[in-house]
Parts: sequence; C-alpha cells; structure tokens
Amino acid sequence: MTDKTGGGVTVVWVDLDRARIFHISEDRMERESVEAHRHEHHTHALENHERDCVPMYDEIAKKLGTTDRVLLLGPGQARLHLLSRLQEHFPLVARKVVGCEKSDHPTDSQIAAYALKYFHKPVG
Repeated sequence: MTDKTGGGVTVVWVDLDRARIFHISEDRMERESVEAHRHEHHTHALENHERDCVPMYDEIAKKLGTTDRVLLLGPGQARLHLLSRLQEHFPLVARKVVGCEKSDHPTDSQIAAYALKYFHKPVG
C-alpha cells in the first residue's frame, strides 16, 4: 500500500447522509468526510434521498482517482448506488472497486482492522 497520491487502497464507508473515506498507506491512515447536500423538502421518498446523494457520489469519485483499489462499505443501499454511479459515470474509478460489502456503523479503528483483514496488509 502506498499513500493516496501514489496509489494504495481506499475504503469508503457511505450512507445517505455522509461518506467516510480512508486512504490507507503502509504507515498511516488518512480520513476524509463528504456530506450529502440535502435540500429542504417535506417528503421522505427514497428517490429524493438518492437524488440528493448524486453530488456526494461525484465528489467521492474525484477523491478516488489516484488510488489502486477501493473497498465500498455501508449499512444500506447507498454503497450500491455509489457503485452504480461509478460504473455509469466514472468507469475508470469503478474498475478499481474490489469489493462492496454491508457494514453497520464502524469506528475508524474498526475500519482500519477490516482493511487489514480484507487487503491482508498492515495499517499503521
């Protein structure tokens, strides 16, 4: 694993409200957050939440350009919607996705441990 400017691995945990992005290198883990841009409306339709997430998904895609491998995690459908968005609009990034798995609301340490297990590499 190398740092985010030179490849390596990235774990993205995402739900309909936010994404936590972990760029993992041999000696450290850097964390970023991206928030969904919610519009004030009085409906709770899932389609509206998905549509509100599109700018967040696009911002995530831009942050994954230099990584070698990506693991998507999340508790609901957002990880699948993100994967679909990547496949349709960011195919070069989508090819880097090596997994898309269900995950509740892990701590940063739990995500680091999961990355260690998943990628079989030490995380600093």
